[in-house]
Amino acid sequence: MNALPKPLYDDVTSALAEAGRLDLVRRLDALRSRAVLSSGQAAALLGVSSPNTVKNWLEAGYFPSAFQTAGGHWRFHRDEVLAVKARMEDLRAKNRSGDLTPPDLDDDDAYPAPPLL
Repeated sequence: MNALPKPLYDDVTSALAEAGRLDLVRRLDALRSRAVLSSGQAAALLGVSSPNTVKNWLEAGYFPSAFQTAGGHWRFHRDEVLAVKARMEDLRAKNRSGDLTPPDLDDDDAYPAPPLL
């Protein structure tokens, strides 16, 4: 499922909230967080210039729930891409502050943080 453009999504959720249908707003939020992205869309969201970078990170295990379409194109769950983006931003902030300690990785972490660019 591709996500609605943000302005349209905001209009729809606003109208639903005004109609007292917060249950539907929550369902749309859940669907939006599981929206799938192409490798190009994932690259744009992550701020990298090439979809191949995203595919390389896929091979390294950063996107465990990514899947291939029948045509062989990779699709990435938006919430996973956002999680990787958040880790990248955290590492950038640590590096800017001079904190060079390795990132904490819990045993439950499915994949390490991606390298900084």
